[in-house]
Amino acid sequence: MSVVRPIETDTESILASARKRAIAIILTPVVVTVIWAFAAILTSGPAPTPPPPAPRVGQPAPVFTFPLLGGGTSSLSDYRSKVVLINIWATWCPSCIDEMPDLQNLYAQMKSKRVSFEILGVSIDALGAEPVRKWVDRFGITFPILLDPRGTVKKLYRTTGVPETFVIDPKGVLVRKFIGPRKWDGPTMINYLNGIFNASKRSAS
Repeated sequence: MSVVRPIETDTESILASARKRAIAIILTPVVVTVIWAFAAILTSGPAPTPPPPAPRVGQPAPVFTFPLLGGGTSSLSDYRSKVVLINIWATWCPSCIDEMPDLQNLYAQMKSKRVSFEILGVSIDALGAEPVRKWVDRFGITFPILLDPRGTVKKLYRTTGVPETFVIDPKGVLVRKFIGPRKWDGPTMINYLNGIFNASKRSAS
């Protein structure tokens, strides 16, 4: 004797199947989106570090430490209490090479007057010391030459090219930025640098 299923049972089964399909249709894009987002997080890595803000006149100058051409290292903080001229340059830059003798003359004049003054020539040559040493020897440069083959100083000081020169007062504060070459050993520049040092002494007294 055959058993006849109630119509209600077949209807409930059909409705249950339809509900499952509807839930699957709704959940599938959600699951895919979650998986995609999770995979993106895993593969993207940490967010890139934003560049430091550009140094502003009247604010502390960014401090750096680089190898010296002659060996050892040098840091901007080593020259606190001096007027410091940071010259960012490269051997492939004709204007940089042209102003190098003037920078050396300025350095010699300031040292002869026993002024607390320093020039830091920061080379951004990617090849390192060898091309730099050639020009330093040729011009008889006696001020410190720092090597920055990765161009870190460009990011710190947000330079747009070379040469660029920054004047730092004895308290470590940026007081002026020069874009391009200058007549560094003329009386106007020497008086300007002397004025920075004298103003610093007056404010300290």
